[in-house]
Amino acid sequence: MLKINTIILVFCSIILFSCSPSEEELMQESRKNMQSENYKEAINYLDEVISKNNSSTDAYNMRGVAYLQLLDYSKSIEDFTEAIKIDSSNYKPYYNRGNAHLETKNYEKALLDYNQAIDLRPDNADLYINRGTALFELKQYDAALEDNRFAIKLSPNNYMPYLNSAKTFLQFGSFRKADSLLNLSLKINPNSGESYYWSGFIKINTGQKEAGCDDLIKAKNRGFQDAIEAIEKFCN
Repeated sequence: MLKINTIILVFCSIILFSCSPSEEELMQESRKNMQSENYKEAINYLDEVISKNNSSTDAYNMRGVAYLQLLDYSKSIEDFTEAIKIDSSNYKPYYNRGNAHLETKNYEKALLDYNQAIDLRPDNADLYINRGTALFELKQYDAALEDNRFAIKLSPNNYMPYLNSAKTFLQFGSFRKADSLLNLSLKINPNSGESYYWSGFIKINTGQKEAGCDDLIKAKNRGFQDAIEAIEKFCN
């Protein structure tokens, strides 16, 4: 009887082992959950991947992104740092860690990570856009403009560098140049609430109150929350 039970237990163990999902299958499930914004479930799958293979740069990087989406910045930074330790030639963990630092307003650390990411991938417009944001926050406006100009060359149909350049020119009081760039950003993305907000700001400050308030209302209707206070202050 003992011999039979032993055989059954061994047989069951073989079945369970053979049915265990592979690392690639777990990664596929992680990607599906990331795409559907089920970040906690994605983390569960990625935990399994890492338990199988603790040298998977992709798993640490993806789990870091999931934590970043859940606003758990410390865990996201830990995962991106681990991914970099495993493979320092991959630009993605540097870029993502820079984004985490940007969200936590550690702009100098963000800048260092974006610099490293750009060294590894100098043809990616998003890297220049986000580095430009860090430079803007550090009040390095000329450098921020240069990054956004280069991002426009790399990705002329991306509205963000036009918007960010406009915000930078506003720091110089260059309303005409900023307005021209905002028009370009809205031509590419007419649903940009922030572009309408700054367009409204310019109009109100150049004596075009009615048109400016119209833009602020458009910004509000597109979900840009700062427009609500501006409407109450200037348009009611």
